[in-house]
Amino acid sequence: MSTVLFGTIEYYERELIIYFTNNYISNKDDATIQVFLMLESEIFNVFLFDEAFRIRCMKNLLKAFCRVSETNLIK
Repeated sequence: MSTVLFGTIEYYERELIIYFTNNYISNKDDATIQVFLMLESEIFNVFLFDEAFRIRCMKNLLKAFCRVSETNLIK
């Protein structure tokens, strides 16, 4: 397994996929939103980041969310 930096699109893709795989979740809109909100909360509750980095992380989370959704892992 390769190392992926926190905040990158790849990091969020991996987190989404791992969550859905480990929890055997598929095709559940509520679970999808729940995981998204969990990661969003993680971004906004880390006080070490400046606002520009938080915005970049949020954009990357949105991109990762779209990519994972498009791969039909979640619908």
